[in-house]
Amino acid sequence: MAVEPGAALVETMAPSGCSACGTSSGGCGVNSIGQIFTLKTKRYRVLDPVGSRVGEAVVIGVAEGAVLRGSGAVYLLPLLLVFVGALLAAQFAAPASRDVWSIAGSAIGFLLGAGWLWWFSRRAARDARFQPVIVRRVNQASFVLKEVKS
Repeated sequence: MAVEPGAALVETMAPSGCSACGTSSGGCGVNSIGQIFTLKTKRYRVLDPVGSRVGEAVVIGVAEGAVLRGSGAVYLLPLLLVFVGALLAAQFAAPASRDVWSIAGSAIGFLLGAGWLWWFSRRAARDARFQPVIVRRVNQASFVLKEVKS
């Protein structure tokens, strides 16, 4: 799509359904439904250490463990803060008002989690470990596996 020093703007290939989509039986039709809800192709800025050119097909990857670390930071920690906030508030509240304090504690945990997400997303956007990277060019002479009907 576009290339700049050390980075590229890539466009994803449209996903296809199974091999039954192109047959006369039509298959289940999930590919047609997917095309209805996908209005435009997606574009991503990726690191480009291989020096790709506009129009080339490339393979994109992320650092090993980046998805797991990112998922934990985005989902697990904020949820944990909500629960810890509710439990701590209930622990120190009078028995008659524990429910109200639990709700307030979970709201504080939620706000802390939202602050964490804001900080983490800004940090991860500048961290090369969380950035997608072009791994290699796709060789046009390479084999593509397809289902063979007998």
